[in-house]
Amino acid sequence: MRGRRFALALVALLPLALVAALVLGTVPLPARAPGAGSAADGAAHRIFVISNGFHSAIALPADATVTLDGGRRGSVEAALGLDMTDFPVDPAQVRYWQFGWGSKVAYTSLRRVRDLTFDIAARALAFDVAVMHVQPLGPLSAGEGVYPVDVSAAQLAALAAGLERSFAAHEPLAGITQGFGDRFYPGAGRFSPVMSCNTWTGRQLRRAGIGVGLWTPFAAQLELSLARVQAR
Repeated sequence: MRGRRFALALVALLPLALVAALVLGTVPLPARAPGAGSAADGAAHRIFVISNGFHSAIALPADATVTLDGGRRGSVEAALGLDMTDFPVDPAQVRYWQFGWGSKVAYTSLRRVRDLTFDIAARALAFDVAVMHVQPLGPLSAGEGVYPVDVSAAQLAALAAGLERSFAAHEPLAGITQGFGDRFYPGAGRFSPVMSCNTWTGRQLRRAGIGVGLWTPFAAQLELSLARVQAR
């Protein structure tokens, strides 16, 4: 009952949230943050931001080498402390690693947007614990909901560092998968109306100097920004 009342209160505030999202989502930071490097420095990598119109995630190249704080260096999954044997895929077929953050109850329950129910939404919005979703992918190219962004080596390292901070643990949650060779892990923080999966994606990109909107709780605001900064 308390969760239902909480969700109804959030619905009452929805018009204000929509206005704030529309305004802040169209205010981009500089495309390259000071000290982040430039994709033209001769060490460019192509990442992808993937959105289904509801949820977004970041895909980093599997063949890139990153160095994190503390000197840990290696491929993306190794630098992040992930064990390749946890994924039932052929490592030779992996071209990108996709990372997403979100509500545990929603992320692990929904396969499609139409699976969303009032109960799931209420539980997610009530500051649900977070999970990280990791999925190996094959080759990617630009298309509907798939945005390529060229980044420098320094920016790639900044993205990887942000992803590392988003994990609360590196042991996958037992028995939870969407069936695509993916795994879920305990995530840092809590999901809320202010901190959504798309807000998380926007924050990771901005911290790496990629000029997306200041607050992107909805996929539409994030995609508007990505249309400006994507590689041509």
